[in-house]
Amino acid sequence: MAKLGYARVSADKQSLDKQVSILTEFGCRKIFTDEKNNTERTGLQAMLEYAREGDIVIVYKLDRLAKSIQDLHQITKELRGREIDLISLTQQIDTSAKEGEMIFHMIEVCAEFEKGLIIERIKAGVENAREKGVKLGRKEANRVLKEKALEMYHSGEYTMKEITQETRLARATIYRYIEQKKFQNEK
Repeated sequence: MAKLGYARVSADKQSLDKQVSILTEFGCRKIFTDEKNNTERTGLQAMLEYAREGDIVIVYKLDRLAKSIQDLHQITKELRGREIDLISLTQQIDTSAKEGEMIFHMIEVCAEFEKGLIIERIKAGVENAREKGVKLGRKEANRVLKEKALEMYHSGEYTMKEITQETRLARATIYRYIEQKKFQNEK
């Protein structure tokens, strides 16, 4: 069983020093870190790869571990599935204790609730836009680009790579449009 610390800062003016110091005092054998500019969160990924069954992941606060409730749900689900415990020092959360299992369930409930709210907001926004007469979907500019790609393709002067670079359309989109036009012309 190893105590693994994880620290993250999300602003340029923040420092990892306080978190690292507290994690060290708590007995973390190894501490992984991520700074603001590290959008890939390589420290978190390295910690998750390093952690083994029976280890304990320790964070100063839960918001240092995850950027959203969905993110937290994903991480805690992985930890629980691999039988790795989690301790948040500030919030006094310890999943190795009996009450800890309840924390995992609360996170799952909150994540599902947040997901439902997001879906409802998206549906309401789409419906509101439709009521206002806003056309949803691809823009007219996309049709113009497809026509340009079709012309370039039929000219025989351009490679598909050149066509995709010029129009910024995916190769599959261009081929689909060519087939669609071919089918329309056959009618």
